[in-house]
Amino acid sequence: MTNGFPAPAPSTADTDAVAKLGESARGWHGLQLGVLGFIGFCGVLRMGEDSPGPEWLSWMAGLMTVGSFGTALWSILKVGKVAWPTGEAPAEPVSLGAQLRTGIRATIASVAMMAVAGLTAWWPAPPAPSVELEFGNGATACGVVTDGAPPRTLWLSTSGGVTLPVPVDAIVTMRPVSSCA
Repeated sequence: MTNGFPAPAPSTADTDAVAKLGESARGWHGLQLGVLGFIGFCGVLRMGEDSPGPEWLSWMAGLMTVGSFGTALWSILKVGKVAWPTGEAPAEPVSLGAQLRTGIRATIASVAMMAVAGLTAWWPAPPAPSVELEFGNGATACGVVTDGAPPRTLWLSTSGGVTLPVPVDAIVTMRPVSSCA
């Protein structure tokens, strides 16, 4: 007696392998969507108004970000074809396995490209210029002016590692110098 439903297909090694590949691909697909979100998040981050490095570095970071996004989309497509196969033809485990490996490798490459693009934001900043201050009593001081001083005061960081609070009213002249001797 039949109940109107077709009999389940017998389980074979190929159907078990396809099922396992599909299950693995669905797990990777969730990870890939997280990678895509990470790329989108990193794409909106900015490290200030001006890029700290040369212009070619900014272009490289932009190209790496776009390449990372494109690679992530392509990898999602490759893994998605394994996770949710379509079509009438029976799936072959060998070709599905190759597609899954290609998608996983592309995901890893996408993360690596985004990491390289993000690392370009930490280009070393040029050193701050040194200044020489002359005071009304004839004394001088040399160093780098640092941020954060209270109003009407400068903080001068000397080469000896000392930060001097200098009242602005006491400064007679201030001139940039190439280095403090």
